[in-house]
Amino acid sequence: MKKPAPPPPTPEEIEIEMENYVSNGIDYFKRQNFRKAIEQWKKALQLIPEDAEVHNFLGIAYHRVGELDSAILAFQTATRLDPEYYQAWNNIGYMYFLKGDYKGALVYFDRAIEINPYYEQALLNREKCQEIIEGKLPIQALEIYESAARLDSLELKIRNYKKALAIDSNYVDAWNNLGVAYYYYGYVDSAIICFKKALALNPDHPEVHNNIAFILDASGRYEDAISHYQKAIKLRPTYVTAMINLGDTYFHMKDFESARKIWELARQIDPNDPDIDQRLARILEKSSGTEPEGGQE
Repeated sequence: MKKPAPPPPTPEEIEIEMENYVSNGIDYFKRQNFRKAIEQWKKALQLIPEDAEVHNFLGIAYHRVGELDSAILAFQTATRLDPEYYQAWNNIGYMYFLKGDYKGALVYFDRAIEINPYYEQALLNREKCQEIIEGKLPIQALEIYESAARLDSLELKIRNYKKALAIDSNYVDAWNNLGVAYYYYGYVDSAIICFKKALALNPDHPEVHNNIAFILDASGRYEDAISHYQKAIKLRPTYVTAMINLGDTYFHMKDFESARKIWELARQIDPNDPDIDQRLARILEKSSGTEPEGGQE
């Protein structure tokens, strides 16, 4: 006699298995085991082949192992399944950018921006792409800059940003990132010099205004910090990071109403940011008198 065939898995069992594969892939990706992440997400897609987000995850992992053509195919599948998936459109553009097809990349960056005109990553990618096409940004400087951004060591970041600036001393983003690296390395004065250099080259760079304001706030120069944060937000009205930081400065000044207003505005733009909710909760504690004595760390 033959044993009866096992019953087919229930929809609930399939969903649990799929969720495990997706979750395992994310864990492997976070540990930078990209091959294992690819393996897990492929297994998930055998169960849920129409899931655009997992196809996008797969494309990102392929990019990390240098398989750009496979990444493009994964991102294209994501956009076919979800034509409004602007992050995946941007990712296709970035793969073409890395392959040196700058005009081709622009098409995809433009598509991402068409869907979401406020998507910062696509806006920045498009700007870099246009600068290369117009000959304003040497490719060698960009390559060194990109490699520096992926490094964990602050010393190596500083060294590589300096190399990029040796090729193009007008590279505003390199000055900005060098300033950030100096700040976290503990060289605050050097960071300020870099940010001022960046602003001299481009007075309308929102990230630089945000970064120099952050240092000014830390040194207690609140009014100067507010001025730079407000400039950053004026230049980019959806700049949530600058809004959060501006609220922090108001909070440090004990201007809790101004802090609440700017954080409420930030939450309208990004209702899923937990940092905003945490800050608004602190305002509520202040107004209700429930904050522990001595304040919060």
